[in-house]
Amino acid sequence: MQLNQIFRSIFRDRLNTLVIIISLAVGIACISLISLFISREMGTDGFHENKDRIYALKCDDPWIPGSKMYYCKSGSAEYMKANVARVEDFCRYNNSNSLKIIVNNEEYFDHPQIIGASENFFSFFSYKLLTNNPGTALEAASSLVISADLAKKYFGKDEPVGKIITLVNRNKTEEMTVTGIFEKPVDNTQINFDMVRLIGNIDSRCYVRLAENTDPKELEKIFSEKKEIIPVVNTGTSGPTYYLEPLQKAYFDTSRGLVVDNNRDWRDLWIAFIIGLMIIGIAIFNFLGVLANKFHRKVKEYYLRRINGSTIQDLIVRFTLENSIIVAVSFLIALFLMLDMLPFFNTLTNSKITNTFIGQPEQVTILIGILLFILLMTLVFAFHLISSNLDLNILKTDQDHMVRSIQIPIFNIFQLTASIALIICSLVIIRQMNYITNKPIGLNKEVIELKIPPQYQDKTGIFRDELLRNSSIKNVSVTVASPLLEHFLVALKYQQDGVEKQYSPGGFSGDENYLDVLGIELVSGMGFSETPTANSNKCLINESFARLFQNQDLIGKGMPGMEGIIITGVVKDFHYSDLKSMVEPAFISFDKKGGHLLVKALKNQTQEAMNAISVTWQKLIPDYPLDTESVGERFEWYHRGNINFKRLIVSCSVISLFLSMIGLFAVSFQKTSFRTKEIGIRKINGANIIEILILINKDFVRWTMIAFLVAIPAAGYAMHKWLESYAYKIDLKWWIFLLSGVIVLVISLITVSWQGWRAAARNPIEALRYE
Repeated sequence: MQLNQIFRSIFRDRLNTLVIIISLAVGIACISLISLFISREMGTDGFHENKDRIYALKCDDPWIPGSKMYYCKSGSAEYMKANVARVEDFCRYNNSNSLKIIVNNEEYFDHPQIIGASENFFSFFSYKLLTNNPGTALEAASSLVISADLAKKYFGKDEPVGKIITLVNRNKTEEMTVTGIFEKPVDNTQINFDMVRLIGNIDSRCYVRLAENTDPKELEKIFSEKKEIIPVVNTGTSGPTYYLEPLQKAYFDTSRGLVVDNNRDWRDLWIAFIIGLMIIGIAIFNFLGVLANKFHRKVKEYYLRRINGSTIQDLIVRFTLENSIIVAVSFLIALFLMLDMLPFFNTLTNSKITNTFIGQPEQVTILIGILLFILLMTLVFAFHLISSNLDLNILKTDQDHMVRSIQIPIFNIFQLTASIALIICSLVIIRQMNYITNKPIGLNKEVIELKIPPQYQDKTGIFRDELLRNSSIKNVSVTVASPLLEHFLVALKYQQDGVEKQYSPGGFSGDENYLDVLGIELVSGMGFSETPTANSNKCLINESFARLFQNQDLIGKGMPGMEGIIITGVVKDFHYSDLKSMVEPAFISFDKKGGHLLVKALKNQTQEAMNAISVTWQKLIPDYPLDTESVGERFEWYHRGNINFKRLIVSCSVISLFLSMIGLFAVSFQKTSFRTKEIGIRKINGANIIEILILINKDFVRWTMIAFLVAIPAAGYAMHKWLESYAYKIDLKWWIFLLSGVIVLVISLITVSWQGWRAAARNPIEALRYE
């Protein structure tokens, strides 16, 4: 067998070769990225030596009855290790931060992720410590272990160990000594940190390591029995019970909310898996469909080879080798395409897949496995085509039967079904995201937020007064935190009909301008007075709070569970969390102090207001960079995951539709070439171009209708389940499904009709000249 003959054959059949390469390159690139993504997520924290014996401590949430949280009272883990035989060790960690970092008299405001952790952090976990001193790296309160990236940034080529890093936080300045350098793991981990310092005697997150062959359920029973002894999150006669969550499973619990905590929703992996299957399915069905077309084009050649003595096995080897070369070329192109798509994919999935990760043996095995699977499929399909259709008796008597047996419409139906389903999902997700973006949240999204550094908070009033003098600024409010996602919870208990009940409203505080600046509407009662002393021990509640006590008029009365605070008014509900949940009960207390300013600009003067803020900042706080954002920007940032999800689905829809259309193009080209003589005869007998187009398109229209009927219930169910996670959502309108089918049908008809028009417009004499 001569390779030059095989290469000539490949280049002669350029259309089919191009369709295969494009389909497989795009399909393999997509499934490779998704496979690597799933592998990385499933392997989170898999590099820790004792991963199967490490558990996260959870406890009953005292603020939200029936819920659990990852939290551990100071002293709890120490008691467990000392008094519960099967608990070998523990490691605590929590957020830490620094507003400013000083290294060699140079100031940095890059805000690296800092955690406080137990002294045994680097021996408990298996993070790579380049200085090889896990037992002593965190032995002192002034010890600081930093990442290799930060060491290079701060110290360049100098030896960082022993150098001083100054952390400035609030009114406290700490000189820390670099005692260790760690290398960030290539694999995924649920704790995200750039610096580690020694944790203080505070409540924190905690992991425990159990002895081998320990049943965590048995330990949970012991914890429950000793819950009156083990320190708990809140005091009382019946404290929370502690629970054990496996290390790797904890990563998929989205209730973990620390800044340094990475987590992932299980549904993300399922969605990625299904999308990957759909795209590679379309690509492979394109490939197999084109293989069938290629075989039919060469059937006479193979027939002559059979007559001249070639065996079925010879033809299978030749056919497989020819197409395996194309598959190999597609795979190489897919690798380059995958690396090119990697940054965009990481953005869409909030992942950190790197070239180093891809180069690991386990990940290389995944890529090779994908290649081998497609090569095996090529061999199996070649065996099926040749052994089923090159029987000499069939070739002599029933070539039409052979042609029919090669045509496999299920391939095209699957492609169209996947395209319609993804377009339905895209339209629903786009509408839901637009709904979330444009839905009124009860707050003025144009309000500008800025945080005053703690050491300058005595100038907050001066800052506010300076801004109010500017003609572009309408009003300014002082508060302690953002009205979005920075509320606090208060666990309150009250008596009703002799029964003790509990609720946990969200808490906010602000001055007399708070409602006006944020555009919060007062429904009943009175707002805060212009006289600060008149607002002492006063608060406002939202409508959801009032509905909790719908048979009572709370205005003028003490807040249930906190009777010393008098309710003076009810405000309209405003969204202070995401739109996946209903607005929860909340109250707003009066407070003129705080380090957070809310600035309301005059209409169409936002930029002028920003300039005024910048000038005032430079005047009063020159040694800290200004950092501002609007309420709307903060709201969008919180929903960035949904926005990326929208972009992911839309991108996949475009890819699937593109692959489906080039597959249909190849099929339509082949079908019209098969029927060239038939079309010529019909034209001679009076058929016009429209009739020819109908003849060619009717199969494709039938396939699209079948795909439409299959895609509607599947995509409808998937989107119904997805929308269930939102408290505020759109309705699934009938036109979304119809429009998706029409889009695919129109694009399919355009793709197919172009080939049909060429065949129909051709002079029939040319098609019949050799008959």
